[in-house]
Amino acid sequence: MLLSTKTPPPPREILLVGPYGVLGTGVLDAAAANPAWRVTTAARRPPPRHRVPSGVRHISVDLLDREGTTKAFSGLSAVTDLVYAAYVEKPTMAETVEPNAKMLSNTLEALAARNVPLQRVVLTGGAKSYGFSLGAFNAPAKETAPRLIAPIHYHQQEDIVAAWCQKNGSSWTVLRPHLVMGPSLNSPMNLVTALATYAAMSRELRIPLRYPGRQAGWNTLQETCDAELFGRATLWAFGEERARNEIFNVSNGDVYRWRQMWGELAAFYDIPVAEPLAMSTVAEMSEKASLWDGMVARYGLFPTPYEQIANWAFVDYMLNFPEETITSTIKIRQAGFADCVDTHESFRRQLSKLRDMRLIP
Repeated sequence: MLLSTKTPPPPREILLVGPYGVLGTGVLDAAAANPAWRVTTAARRPPPRHRVPSGVRHISVDLLDREGTTKAFSGLSAVTDLVYAAYVEKPTMAETVEPNAKMLSNTLEALAARNVPLQRVVLTGGAKSYGFSLGAFNAPAKETAPRLIAPIHYHQQEDIVAAWCQKNGSSWTVLRPHLVMGPSLNSPMNLVTALATYAAMSRELRIPLRYPGRQAGWNTLQETCDAELFGRATLWAFGEERARNEIFNVSNGDVYRWRQMWGELAAFYDIPVAEPLAMSTVAEMSEKASLWDGMVARYGLFPTPYEQIANWAFVDYMLNFPEETITSTIKIRQAGFADCVDTHESFRRQLSKLRDMRLIP
């Protein structure tokens, strides 16, 4: 019997920009489980201390600084692929466009300057492309839907990536998840961490868990995307020719109603559920910092400042969204990515991960 002397292909290396938000952590976890990939992360802030050290190389960089970005990325000769998941929040959608376009352009131009061509760029998008930020949604949303007249930074970013790839001999894939569930801090669009905090405080105050939104949000059909599933979709996109220069929706593959899933949160903390009561969590949770700080000390939690544990304005928006928010995933399934996750199971697992990281009691 002859042994094969064929040399396995060298690992590809991802530059993950925006690595420790809810999307980036999913890519990190997926890559860590796949020996074919290495990862270098890049962000303005250092890696969060609550994550177990993984030996991943990290580059500190301000992407709004063009010269600084070029210098920071000049030595990345082994990077073969890019995941762009960075995002900066501004008060209005119109104000959000310019800085997010600038950060992406600075990233791409810095990588072009090192004269090592990228094989693939994966750009993260989302349901804003279908009007979610406008308070409306035409479900089921398909990738063929025409663009909106509203200022949406995803539009500009998609054009920037497509033009850059054509010029530099690379290819791109856009992935559009909605409401990604995963463990992260200081993320403007992380719902699971905020809801876990809300439930933990309810238990601490010995009161039942109330859904703090209106009946429309309680009853409407929604969908979500598990962070780890998003990570696996990203790695699939890098290796799939049918993903070349294409846009794909990506989700768990099922739908949910909060009236059915709220009990998962109550069961996690073993507290009773009371009738929903619409309220502004921005207003009602604003004076809970001292309660949270006391819980951090009492339960030996990772010392997270209260302003980083939850974005209450996002909670209010998500729990009161009145329309079905469902995207069609037939395109990505037909292209070969058929992975799926039960949303109730995903929610339970992400809550457990937050507890294991000592972010919540």
